[in-house]
Amino acid sequence: MLVDYHVHTFLCKHATGVPDEYVDTAIRNGISEIGFSDHCPWPSGFDSKYRMIPCEFNSYRKIISDLKEKYREYVNVKFGLEVDWVPGRMDEVFQNLDSEDFDYLIGSVHYTDEFPFDNPDSIGKWEEKGVADKVWHRYFELVLQMVQSGKFNIIGHFDLPKKFGHYPASMDKVNKFILEIFSVAFGNNMAIELNTSGLRKPVREIYPSLEILKLARKCNLMITLGSDSHAPDEVAANFADAVNLAKSAGYTHICSFDKRMPKLQAIG
Repeated sequence: MLVDYHVHTFLCKHATGVPDEYVDTAIRNGISEIGFSDHCPWPSGFDSKYRMIPCEFNSYRKIISDLKEKYREYVNVKFGLEVDWVPGRMDEVFQNLDSEDFDYLIGSVHYTDEFPFDNPDSIGKWEEKGVADKVWHRYFELVLQMVQSGKFNIIGHFDLPKKFGHYPASMDKVNKFILEIFSVAFGNNMAIELNTSGLRKPVREIYPSLEILKLARKCNLMITLGSDSHAPDEVAANFADAVNLAKSAGYTHICSFDKRMPKLQAIG
């Protein structure tokens, strides 16, 4: 069984095509479940250039509901959302999300405070002295806060700061932090996604790396799959590579979600 739980829509303002095209691609690729997880519109005004606005969320919900019904004989369509962890503003986020009937929520970090570290428009800042160490440390501080909240099912693109090929001076210190995060995530019944979009980025590597994935396996953390597709032809892209990576780390099962409840499935 294979799932793709990280799929965006045109509502995020930086994805192409229509949702039906994404579903069609999933069906052609033999995907059992396709989960839409577009960018959360809350907190209001946060990173608004790259996500739907709050008044569009009802349209998003209806799009997914209609797809579930239209394609139910061919593929399971899941209702998800990718939610940024924004310190000090998460009360507003969950006031709007807690009543929704999601199948899962992906928790992500794209900003270390004011720095949108994965945005190509800000790539120059990475060249400043000491920035890599600061970003990697702060990133995992925020990811730890996110998993401690108990609000999420999946950790999105776990080592995203590597996107442009920048790393901290010592991964040993980072790995100790990662083990703490994985311990908390395991206690909260979370999964980490194997996100193949890294293969389409300058780093040319799946998120997370094999070394980090082995740490996840050591902590008995579940895994799931996501293409982070922003175009129909990216659905399930490089999933053979993701499966090989999972097996190399010692995994034999992936995790699916239904109404926020995880279920282990043998890797297809």
